[in-house]
Amino acid sequence: MQADSTTTTTSGTLSSLHRIEPLRGTDNYNVWRIQMEDILTDLDLYKYVDCSYTIPPQTIELKITGGKDPDGKALADEVRTIENEDHSKWFKFDRKALSNIRLRVDGSVLTHIQACTYSADAWDLLASTFQVKGTVGLIDLRRKFFSHRMAETEDIEAHIQQMRGWFQQINLIAPGTITEVDWITTLVASLPDSWDTFTQSVSFRFSTDANELANQISDLRSRMLAEAHRRSTRNSESKAFFSSGKPNFNRSMRTNVKPVVKSKTKCNNCGKIGHWAAECRGPGGGAYKEISKTRRTKEISTIEDSTHPTRTETAMLVRI
Repeated sequence: MQADSTTTTTSGTLSSLHRIEPLRGTDNYNVWRIQMEDILTDLDLYKYVDCSYTIPPQTIELKITGGKDPDGKALADEVRTIENEDHSKWFKFDRKALSNIRLRVDGSVLTHIQACTYSADAWDLLASTFQVKGTVGLIDLRRKFFSHRMAETEDIEAHIQQMRGWFQQINLIAPGTITEVDWITTLVASLPDSWDTFTQSVSFRFSTDANELANQISDLRSRMLAEAHRRSTRNSESKAFFSSGKPNFNRSMRTNVKPVVKSKTKCNNCGKIGHWAAECRGPGGGAYKEISKTRRTKEISTIEDSTHPTRTETAMLVRI
């Protein structure tokens, strides 16, 4: 098998299109591995990673037949040893595969594979380091999958992705352990209490036909996303209403009303400009009543003082 010469011209172009989240550790290894398999397959480099295309020999023997001497007699077959071009190409493209892997891992993960020479070594080392395996890993994943509950403020799409990731990792360790029906049933059960009305409307009578089951699960996921969108829209409208205490249309109407300037306002009581009726000191104005009461009080005090004799006057009257 010969290395594909077109990889040289396409790998640089395609690699710029394949932007994925870098490998950080155990949490996102499963998703990262699937995406990397697709990228390396697109670049025709996965055969170097999975060792399906081994290192070609450095030299090959070329057999020359059909030779004749000057007299026209047939010559014996000749075997020549020549350099194999595919040998050097293999190292070139394997190095490309290794570079694609290194460029898509986090800096903390890179320390594990920075000393690797071949892409297969780096690939296997990452799998042995971050892929969950064994009984302990399986129990931990199953505990997370079946006991996890979605928070009220959690994004529904992120929750679905998290649950699906655990489902895939469990089946990767122990294939067939959890079915698609188990997956969607557990997903619905993980919704918060505020979703009880929605969960009660879900029918758990799933078809045994694989295609029909896939359609039922897809439809249920779409309903969950639609319900989450409806809730988000309703909450946004409620916040907009209660933040002002009144509907938004009243706020927009009020913003167009210009403030009243007192200095240009005409009094409805006396007709003068510069004050309101409540401040008017003229008869009938708000300030006039207060002044009137004050004057009346002063006048009454004055009258009382004038009608009652003072102490001096009283003493004089007694002497007389």
